[in-house]
Amino acid sequence: MFSAVYTERVLEPAYGNWKALYAEDAMAVHRAHLVGLAERGIVERGTAAAIARAVDAIGREFRYPERIPEGVEDLYFVFERELGERVGAERAAYLHTARSRNDMDTTVFRMALRRALAALARSALGTARAAASRARAGSAELTVLYTHGQPANVSTMGHYLEAFAADLAEDVEDLVAALGAVDRSTMGACAITGTGFPLDRRRVASLLGFAGLVENSYQAISTSHWLTRPAAATRALMGDCGRLAADLLHKASCEVGLVDFPDSLVQKSSIMPQKRNPVILEHARIHASQAAGGCAALEDLYRNVPYQDVNEAADAPVSAFLGTLGIAESALALVAEIAAKVSSNQARAREIALRYGVTTTELADEMVRSAGIGFRTAHEICAAFVRSGNEHGALRSAFSERVGRELPFDDARIEDILSPERFVAARRTEGGPAPEGMAGAYAALESRLAGIDASLRARDGRIASAEDELASAWKALLG
Repeated sequence: MFSAVYTERVLEPAYGNWKALYAEDAMAVHRAHLVGLAERGIVERGTAAAIARAVDAIGREFRYPERIPEGVEDLYFVFERELGERVGAERAAYLHTARSRNDMDTTVFRMALRRALAALARSALGTARAAASRARAGSAELTVLYTHGQPANVSTMGHYLEAFAADLAEDVEDLVAALGAVDRSTMGACAITGTGFPLDRRRVASLLGFAGLVENSYQAISTSHWLTRPAAATRALMGDCGRLAADLLHKASCEVGLVDFPDSLVQKSSIMPQKRNPVILEHARIHASQAAGGCAALEDLYRNVPYQDVNEAADAPVSAFLGTLGIAESALALVAEIAAKVSSNQARAREIALRYGVTTTELADEMVRSAGIGFRTAHEICAAFVRSGNEHGALRSAFSERVGRELPFDDARIEDILSPERFVAARRTEGGPAPEGMAGAYAALESRLAGIDASLRARDGRIASAEDELASAWKALLG
């Protein structure tokens, strides 16, 4: 008999999690393992068929008790007891040949986590595509990009949002790579050293839709990588989402005013009539931060943990991580809505650009190209021009003082060089905001997103085929 405190705080929550999150995957593991036992002659086919019929009957008829029964420590033993009621305890015990709760539980957890991570990757892919679509639509929309909180360069919304979409693409690639660490079966590892029975571990892994197995039986039950790697990838993804939200909050402020949002994403004040609060940005940041915190907690959980089978890889942390992934999906949905519906204030972009000398980099560049002076000298001349309040006379004086001759630009040419449109058009190098510069970036992004999509579709197809194969093998077992 377990203590009341241990039952209430550990066993009961775990039992509830298994019923809600893992029971269906556990049934798939029972079926695949029994097929594997029968196919290898480890369990006689008549006995296996009787067990299979009882397993199906449990799936149709049995309902797990609301609370964990006395005398058992988890849902598996409730299942095993029910199986014994139907086929006899001795016969039921054959199902547990060549397996342990160690390899069985981690396989079930990996199946649930694999599904949740794939869903998160698809959500992130959708968010990246929303940002990429809005970027293309904003290829000619002027904006101002900041460095260190100060206006730095004129650019376009396309340049800005494509950069974020490209970061998301990298994040999703890392997430899919981390999913590879999850998508490996541990069945057949048993407690830690495998089994003396001739079980075909790869056959069981294939029936469960896994890409492969964790070959070393000790690694299978000791590794943390199937949790910590996706946690790290998800945390990086959430970090980028939070950074975009924080940056757009700055750009949406009244003092900056470079972006705005429709009324559907804005809340009003209950007392201040003038307020339009783009709260979706704050909620995206909150969700992203909460998810990132959950990921960091999971990573930190393994600090100085023995390299053994430990409960850090059991129900409570895994279930919490599944909840974290749900919060991460919410953050991605909010960011997708933000990216799709953000609008730019191009008039304000021009005002900031001209007031704060944002385009004077191009003026310095043109002095190098056309006036035959070094960039450092041109930089000093343009800095003096900005300090003067953009006075043409001050620009000419600064040039004459430093170069010893007159500036070869008339006023009309100076204004043309300083125009935001000229600034953008001149930046045609690969990755710059001009259409010529962005063409390659858009193409590369589309290729990466298509590759991610193909990878996820292939994974889905493999799992669906495995489900069909398991159903066929199960039918054959039933006779």
